[in-house]
Amino acid sequence: MSTKDKYLEAIQRADAKDAARAAKKDRAQKRATLRAQASAPAQASVQSSPSLQSDQDVLASVPATAPQEEESQTKKMCLCHKEQNRLMDSHGCCKATIDAIRFSSRMPADVDLDDVARVQALVDSGIIKRAKTKGELAAQRESRGTASALKEVANAPAGGKPVVIQPKADLPEGVNFFDVNQARHLAKCILLRGMNFAAGVSDAYPKLSAYEAGVVAEAAQRDANIRAALEQEASQRGLGDSDKQVYVSLLWKHALSQRPQDYQDRGTAMRILGRVFLPENGAQQKQPTVLQIEGFSEGIARMFPNGELEKHQSQPVTMPDLSESDFGAEDGE
Repeated sequence: MSTKDKYLEAIQRADAKDAARAAKKDRAQKRATLRAQASAPAQASVQSSPSLQSDQDVLASVPATAPQEEESQTKKMCLCHKEQNRLMDSHGCCKATIDAIRFSSRMPADVDLDDVARVQALVDSGIIKRAKTKGELAAQRESRGTASALKEVANAPAGGKPVVIQPKADLPEGVNFFDVNQARHLAKCILLRGMNFAAGVSDAYPKLSAYEAGVVAEAAQRDANIRAALEQEASQRGLGDSDKQVYVSLLWKHALSQRPQDYQDRGTAMRILGRVFLPENGAQQKQPTVLQIEGFSEGIARMFPNGELEKHQSQPVTMPDLSESDFGAEDGE
């Protein structure tokens, strides 16, 4: 059911109640009139025989319609719903019409035709102020501050400085942003998570529920202590050994992740680690370097000017046949 249908249904219920009240009032007036008419002959007989009149009869003969007639004279009916006999609330309109103008800035659809122009002029004039929205009411409550802050203002000394009202977030037990160590730890976790406050809070406080972690993350985004800790921790990040260890640990964390949604991070981390542990030049065999001798070819050309080197290279090299007598002759010498 939409808001408009709920509003129309509420108006119908209010109209039905007003009609029931008007009918009840009419019945009461008719009964009072009948009682007055019935008591008129009795009053005449009492006047003719004053000896039989008593105090109780005199009280009973007083008509009971006087207060009701006075009440009906003091109460005024609205001009926007004459046939429904609604009581006037303000500006000549009933309460249902005033509420419709306050909440929707429109007049109801069932306004009498002869009063449409007056009600529309009333709406356009802005005399009836528009009701505040939920957001405006929430902002007003925040501007007033919490009960504890108001108590501090009430208990403040008369001659002292005024107490500034600062509404505090309702953090879970054990979470304190004013603690320097907690603020730095939370800032590190948020930085390691790529400035993701929700994930950083889950890493810093793993025992918190999902709702409590969301409350802490929302408060951390607006807290000045956490902002200062984030700036301090971000300025310390460099190329030191500790930062390299953090980077490698993150790579291993993504590479060993088993979650299906981390398949892209897992592949990227594996490629980076593969370049470190399996370099591309490691699988290839290293070729021996060629030693270049300066002036070698010119020297050979001077030694063999007629091309004798090529003849020697083309002839096969043979070893002479040796016997034992050749070695014996050498030993005897």
